[in-house]
Amino acid sequence: MSINLNIQNIVGNAATKISEDIGANGIITIERAVTDLYNEESPFYEVKVSIFKKLAGKTTRYIKSDYKKKIKRPEPGHIVSMKELLMDAVANKYILKGERVVCIQDESMGAGYKSMMFIFDVDKIFFDISHHKLAENIQPDVLESVIEVALEIAKEGREGKKIGTAFIIGDREVLNYTRQMIINPFASVDESARLITDPILKETVKEFAQLDGVFIIDENGVIMTSGAYISVDSSDLHLPHGLGTKHRNCAALTAKTNAIAVVVSESGGKVRIFKNGKIAITL
Repeated sequence: MSINLNIQNIVGNAATKISEDIGANGIITIERAVTDLYNEESPFYEVKVSIFKKLAGKTTRYIKSDYKKKIKRPEPGHIVSMKELLMDAVANKYILKGERVVCIQDESMGAGYKSMMFIFDVDKIFFDISHHKLAENIQPDVLESVIEVALEIAKEGREGKKIGTAFIIGDREVLNYTRQMIINPFASVDESARLITDPILKETVKEFAQLDGVFIIDENGVIMTSGAYISVDSSDLHLPHGLGTKHRNCAALTAKTNAIAVVVSESGGKVRIFKNGKIAITL
């Protein structure tokens, strides 16, 4: 126990020094809550996140805030998603857009290390995702993966031509508002082999983005189908002038369900994210 405490003290002192050297705005520690340490049956961790925010004008004084968050237990040897844990910190304005923080994860998180340290910049995309609570009902890494491939499609197009496409992310309720107009190219593929978070699948997704219709992805990242058409009334929406049918239908679907829509515009190369029938972010 004394050895572990000594390691924690050394890491804490190192984090403070690094924070000062790089001009960080604070230090964040991540550990399992004491009440959760002996609960090895649960598929979840209850995690305690503590934020030590540097006081304005001071170099060595911090104010502490903390919260608890339940997350899916990571696979053995894997680290937890820092962004998932820090969503609430942004939502509650413990950390702000453009800030830099030093994060420490201790051995209770089960990654096989005594301690891990990260330097994390609160970038615009992450801030906007957190601020608009876009990852409330879906895994944050799923949304990040969709945004990443959507931005690449918007920038690169396919075969030298600009293309437009859309991704609907939500529970399987969204299938009630869609119809399949072509053979689902993912129908015979095992779920474990059609995760949007798998980098190997990225080029396949880009290829199928040329098809008419949209991708439907569940909250855990499984691509349920592509080439689907949305069938929902969009007459009550109030969207900016110039957005086409695909944007309107995707927006309407997010008004009817808890889904998030990520839409790539063919004409302008922009990526828009819809929630509750409205544009949440334009990239």
